[in-house]
Amino acid sequence: MDWTDNKTLLEYTKRTKCQEIFQAVCDELGKHYEEKGFKYSRSRPKLTFEKGDIKLVISFWSSKRNTPGNSVSFEILPDFYSKQVAKTSNIKGYLFGHTGIFYHKYTDNPKQILVKQIFGDELERIDEYSTESQIIENNYCNVYGIDKEKFDAIVKFIDDKIIPWVSKLATKEGILELITNASPTRIWSLNGKSTNSDFVKYVELNFSDIDIKKKFDLL
Repeated sequence: MDWTDNKTLLEYTKRTKCQEIFQAVCDELGKHYEEKGFKYSRSRPKLTFEKGDIKLVISFWSSKRNTPGNSVSFEILPDFYSKQVAKTSNIKGYLFGHTGIFYHKYTDNPKQILVKQIFGDELERIDEYSTESQIIENNYCNVYGIDKEKFDAIVKFIDDKIIPWVSKLATKEGILELITNASPTRIWSLNGKSTNSDFVKYVELNFSDIDIKKKFDLL
């Protein structure tokens, strides 16, 4: 039995347009997650899920530089929002995006980088221009040649690396997990100083016993 009834994913060839393959993967994910309570938007493909005060939007992007018969880029971009903060915010209660959860501290060598792939081997490298050692959860993959195993890997990435934060953001333990020993990239994405983020406001409103401004050196 085929793993999908999406004919594009089962029958595409080297001549199939990259956009058609990208859209087919989005549609298959949309079908999968609609069964779990998500809303799927096909134009500018994205998934939306709300639980309590938190809204999660997962957008899917591709590239204009795809290569037919070889490469169809697929990027997974989560964004988290607070519906409560949105009522008094000019940035819709935006908390953070992928840089808030996909970048982690690694070693004391600022040039050492470890990249964990959605599918494929981990890549460790020395980046002479890097000022921050990081473990990066790569939110990009090539979906040309996708099969059930690779599709399941994309689902697992979303299920393990993104969705749990909807519940975690509603708890003190989750907030502390996010901000404790955070990488500079993560702090940059959360502190609202260098980027648009209502995360500090959200923490102050819901977890007054966490001195978030002190932790982010915003005093």
